Amino acid sequence: MEKHAQAYIEAHALHQFVHTLFVRAGLPPAHALDAADVLLYASRRGVDTHGVRNLKPIYFAQMARNLINLNPNFTLDRETPVSARVNGDCALGLAAGPWAMRLAMRKAQEAGIGMVAIHNTYHYGAAGYYPYMALAEDLIGVSMTARFYARDHDYGVLPTFGARSMFSTNPISMGFPTQDEPPWLLDMSTSVVPFNRITMMRDNGEAIPLGWGVDADGQPTTDPTQVRFLYPLGGEREQGGHKGYGLAMMVSVLCNILSGGWDQLYDDDPAAYEGYRLENDGHFFAAFRIDLFRSVEEFKRGMDAMIRALHDAPKAPGHDRIYVAGEIEHETEQKRLRDGIPLSPVVLSDLRELSAQYDTPLTLL
Repeated sequence: MEKHAQAYIEAHALHQFVHTLFVRAGLPPAHALDAADVLLYASRRGVDTHGVRNLKPIYFAQMARNLINLNPNFTLDRETPVSARVNGDCALGLAAGPWAMRLAMRKAQEAGIGMVAIHNTYHYGAAGYYPYMALAEDLIGVSMTARFYARDHDYGVLPTFGARSMFSTNPISMGFPTQDEPPWLLDMSTSVVPFNRITMMRDNGEAIPLGWGVDADGQPTTDPTQVRFLYPLGGEREQGGHKGYGLAMMVSVLCNILSGGWDQLYDDDPAAYEGYRLENDGHFFAAFRIDLFRSVEEFKRGMDAMIRALHDAPKAPGHDRIYVAGEIEHETEQKRLRDGIPLSPVVLSDLRELSAQYDTPLTLL
């Protein structure tokens, strides 16, 4: 399949463009700034599956369908000094996520640990952004997001031995601060691959590897336009896919049941299962103070030493480097801050359409 040429835009200019779009779409300026921060984090670091490519097909599409409450009131269903359960009031996930993570971080600074489960909100972008927020305060950060389908869904992630999806890609992210090395930052779906990568490869005219997923009839395919169901992390049972399935359900428990999103509504909705229904996404955030266990400086020196030991480990044939989580993204960010952020033809077309619709100039390099 043919690959297409890319345009480039300076990172700060793209951030300003996205922020302005959200404001002109009706978001309060603070929420628009949070949303732009989340998306530019991903686009700067090469996590293009979760960056500005999602502006039109996800976030502005949600707003156009009137799914999003542009002026939400985040309310506490339950709160303790170390925890909170929050109703997101149908907020844009890119606004609800940072609000909830800051609450978890504030509780961690005050009590040592903070945990927030939030329901009744939507797609919150790259899971890694939220531990990234915690790293700035030398906290260990955690984030997860999930959707569990009451009954089988027309796309998503299969449970092991299942023929139809029951989960979204339910990612997990965790970050540890370091001293001199780039921060360790894991961000992974509990499926073989996130669905956004399938659609991005489709838009770029690329085939996908065999083993990522199957079509509507359960047949393996390399055609991204035909994929309907993804395997859990590991693939099929023989390759350890039951572990990814277990992780996906763990994330749904924390994000959907603990948050109160998967709730018994006592109605006759045919989409409900035994009275339970999940209306939209749920998220879980946590932050921990390192000095509950040891000094921050000692911990960060230990992280650096562990990373360097891995760098110095023997390399497999054909490879000259071992990476740790977040390292490739950190180096990509340095390059993109210097050279600009690439925009595929599909993404550029979407941004130009939004530029015209909201009378917001888009300035390329």
